[in-house]
Amino acid sequence: MGSWRNAYGRLGALALILVISAGCGSASATWPPVAPSGGARVDLPVPSAAQSSHAVASEGPRATAASATVDQITADYVYTSELITPIAHLYGTFIDDFVIVTVENANTSPVKLTVQSDIPGYTDKAIDTVTVAGNGSEEIRQNPRLTQAGYESLNSQHPADLHVVVSYLESGQPRTVLDQTSQTLITSRDDFPWSIKGFTQQENYELVVAMITPTDPSVNALIRTAANYDPRKIMTSGYDSEQDSDGTVWQRLSDIWQAETNDYNLTYISTPITFASGQSQRIRLPGEVLDQSSGNCIELTLLYAAAVEYLGMQAALVIVPGHAYVAVSVDGTSDSYYFIETTMIGAATFDQASSAALTEWEKAQPHVAAADPDYAWVDVPSARKNGVVPIPWR
Repeated sequence: MGSWRNAYGRLGALALILVISAGCGSASATWPPVAPSGGARVDLPVPSAAQSSHAVASEGPRATAASATVDQITADYVYTSELITPIAHLYGTFIDDFVIVTVENANTSPVKLTVQSDIPGYTDKAIDTVTVAGNGSEEIRQNPRLTQAGYESLNSQHPADLHVVVSYLESGQPRTVLDQTSQTLITSRDDFPWSIKGFTQQENYELVVAMITPTDPSVNALIRTAANYDPRKIMTSGYDSEQDSDGTVWQRLSDIWQAETNDYNLTYISTPITFASGQSQRIRLPGEVLDQSSGNCIELTLLYAAAVEYLGMQAALVIVPGHAYVAVSVDGTSDSYYFIETTMIGAATFDQASSAALTEWEKAQPHVAAADPDYAWVDVPSARKNGVVPIPWR
């Protein structure tokens, strides 16, 4: 994966600061801090249509199980033959349902059935009880949820079995209509797909917001450590002034940078995998990046966005060919943002990282405004509103 650091290096960062001074502020211990004047303006394309409230059909590979009939009750199901672990919690919301069971009742009287599905060893059981009218049919959509133990065991992809059972009560006794096991594949918890058939590129980019985990206790600990660098020795949340005129947003962002540098010893480590269409990339969660003191560009960006979201501020991801960095709204209402080149962690000051990212944004903005498919602005609050909630397993 390409990076600012690869292009310029440590000396280049210092030289760039001498040339690009607009938007650069001071992270001194004075209060209130000196901050850029309102950040840089963001010009974005107008969305062609509002995000649907329904789940997106991924059009990923689906398999059909053989039907079974008992006492004129017929059941069958289709299912996704690959469970994508980093976004498994989004099946049934942002992503279409994992398993869809169809039951047809050819009897004249209604029947009450129980439908359950699970992936033994990896998920809880999804259980629904439905009544199917006489000469009627019902479609039951289920999404067995990964357990904590199942999630943590998935350091690599594994073949697994989907177990589906449909039964009904006959004279007070359960009677099985269908009991089948079908093979599926569960991906590694670190393998994020940058291209899923059936999704627009923007929708696919939005999915990575699931890996921004502000509720992770490790992010909480980072914020507590960052408070030590604040001139007031506190850490406030939300926005205090229009255009960040009091510099509190800038100061908080600087505090986080200093904690990551001095206390967590974070450094950037490149990976060879890019955002190329059809590829997956191994992406660690923010807590893992902190634990291992290193990250690639998207991992460091997701970590910073998690800290920003934890503090009640609004973050966005800027995605360009082979690279990503973070933007933070200056006041939560305007179109002005601070930009941060997270790959410079451990090798540059916060001011330098912000100045470098601003230069990158000036180059990327025309492409983003033109909706170039190789560029993206991923607004975290919008993705949350669309249903892309954080991974719940850490």
